Amino acid sequence: MRGPRSDYAAPPIYIYPDRPKRGIRFSRVEVFQLTVAVLALSGAFTVLFIRYDTPGFAAQPALFLAIYFPTSLLAVGTGVGLHEVMHKVVAQRYGLWAEFRYNLRGLLLAFVFAFFGFIFGAPGATWISGTVTSEQNGRISAAGPITNLLVGGASFAALRILGPLPPITLASFALRTMVSEVAIVNVVLAGFNMLPILPLDGAKVWHWNKGAYVAVAGIAAILVVAVFTGAFSI
Repeated sequence: MRGPRSDYAAPPIYIYPDRPKRGIRFSRVEVFQLTVAVLALSGAFTVLFIRYDTPGFAAQPALFLAIYFPTSLLAVGTGVGLHEVMHKVVAQRYGLWAEFRYNLRGLLLAFVFAFFGFIFGAPGATWISGTVTSEQNGRISAAGPITNLLVGGASFAALRILGPLPPITLASFALRTMVSEVAIVNVVLAGFNMLPILPLDGAKVWHWNKGAYVAVAGIAAILVVAVFTGAFSI
């Protein structure tokens, strides 16, 4: 018989994991902490936008925030939120306990670094408990970066399809800004997470399957280079 479950900690590890169940299960604590992490990191990204366009913010602060906070929210929601949820989805399919927990210190550091002109922070992670094999751990770890690459690649494709759409209106500018930031954030996160260094996802994928690592990391590297060389700019 299993003991009572807690919203705050993983259940005890048993020799035999739960049988896989359909669907995704979230606790109230997890939803709250994931929401806080996404909103806080979106705020840090907005600070970064203000840092690089202070005159634009000073001229029209309401309009600036109306464009760049939703942009940050969409980029972080897909880049970080969806990344963590996909770790959870695959882990739960293997019958494991998996829930996101935020890192308040990491979120605070994101704001501090944003004031200096760059973003670096640890918003949190999906914690997993149960008996897991190397293959399962590798697949769980790969799910996040692969999702980022799919979202980032689709966003770059959307930019190419949109093309230069003259004349430039406020709506078209906002749309392009949102799509491009979603693409950049997702690709950069995928590239960073695929570094073969613990506790990053890449180290776990490398341990599980070298071929899978080379494939995912190779695609990530190509897209990251494309971002920083302006190959996808319109």
